[in-house]
Order: sequence, then structure tokens, then C-alpha cells
Amino acid sequence: MIQSYIVDAFTPKAFGGNPAAVCLLEKEITEEKMQLIAAEFNLSETAFLFQIEDDSWSLRWFTPICEVNLCGHATLAAVHVLLNESKVRLDLLRFQTHSGELTARKIESSIELNFPLTPTNPINQTDFFHSVDQNFVSLHQAGEDLLLELATESQVKNYQPDLSAIKQLDCRGLIITAPGNGYDCHFVSRFFAPRFGIDEDPVTGSAHCALIDFWSKKTGRDHFIAKQVSKRGGTLDIQLKGNRVALRGDSVTTANVQLRID
Repeated sequence: MIQSYIVDAFTPKAFGGNPAAVCLLEKEITEEKMQLIAAEFNLSETAFLFQIEDDSWSLRWFTPICEVNLCGHATLAAVHVLLNESKVRLDLLRFQTHSGELTARKIESSIELNFPLTPTNPINQTDFFHSVDQNFVSLHQAGEDLLLELATESQVKNYQPDLSAIKQLDCRGLIITAPGNGYDCHFVSRFFAPRFGIDEDPVTGSAHCALIDFWSKKTGRDHFIAKQVSKRGGTLDIQLKGNRVALRGDSVTTANVQLRID
């Protein structure tokens, strides 16, 4: 059996934020089996943890159709499980991943992740993006993603994605963003990754590693409250620390699952 949990990440309440499955492995299993399990959970991400040292775990993430190199909300969910379900008592947790070593620690009632910064660079505007929104402000390469800046929060909230067209883009996914309302957040965003089996991701920690680079260059700030304004929605406290990003958020366990597989 494999002990697993469903955790809603980047939210203090159940049924908000982004749900992820977390599987605690007592022995290593094949990539094929991890992919089958992720397809069975059918959530945007399933995290697989295998302890390799007292304070270090191997961590991998799978969508229902493929493995990904970096995932914020499933990492937050994994740390939440270790601290709250497995009762791990460590000041710093380390994770070995395809994106290098990631670390996490508990800060009061929240969890802070330490992720690599994703640089953003402007690119030429294309006919596709003009057809999507005549009023977009700028277009940027953001690591594996494209980042589309819109003028207002309402444009982001009301955005109607052409998923078939986005699926044809040569990127992991499309981030759209605009300034926040100034009251409870500094900027808003949404994220679409249909090529990876995720039409819209509710809250995307990895995208904020690029968003903080973009908005820091634009505003001169290094600390933001960000909201991902999907249907479920979520809030992130993010801070730029050199070439690293501190992402802080809450999470809650919603299910305890035992997988009855060999």
C-alpha cells in the first residue's frame, strides 16, 4: 500500500487553492507506475516523496499525462504532509528534484518554500496574442512559459482562453497577469497549460517564480502579495532573495487515501 493524501495548497480553507495528491513512498517505484497513479488521482499534480536522508527527500511531480520539472503547490502540499501528517520535526526540510535542491521551513502557521528565480525577457509580439487580446501590454519569455501582461485585473478575471491555440504554443503554459486592486494584492494572474493536461491551474507556485521577476523589474519592489484569480483562487506571499524566491502559503488536508497497489 502507498499512504497518500489530498491537500489544498495556497489556501487556509478546504476546497480553495490548488488540490494536490501527495504519495509517501517506502520504496522507489517506476516512472510508469507514478504516471499511472497521477492519472488515477487526475489532479493537476501528484507529488511523490521518498526519504533519502534524515532531512532530505526525493521529490517528483506528475500531471495526469506527464512529469514536470517544478511545481510549487504540490511541493507546499508535500511539506504540509510531512509536518502535519507524518509529524516530521525539522527546522529545514530539503528536497532533491529535477530543478535542483529545494528547501522549506515552517514560519508560524504557514510554510515557506525556497525556489529558483525564473528570469523573464520581452519577446516580439505575435499575431496570435493580438488576436486573443488587442489591448495586451507586453509579452515575455518566462522560462518554460510565456507571460502575457494585460492592463487591468478585470481583464485577467474575464479572460476567455483559446485552449486549442494555447496548446499549439511552444511552451509549457501561458501566464497572464495584471496589476492588483491595491487593497489586498499587488498583482493578479492565471495560468493555462493544456499541453500538460491542465486547462487552467488553480494556483501555480512555479509561475510566481517568473511573475516576481517580471513585477520586481516593473515596480522596483521585492516583496508582493499575489492572487491567482482562478475559480478556486489562492494567495501567495512572495519575496525576491537574490536569485531565489521565497513563496509562503497555507494549506489544509482534505483526504487520507491508501493506494492498494503492489
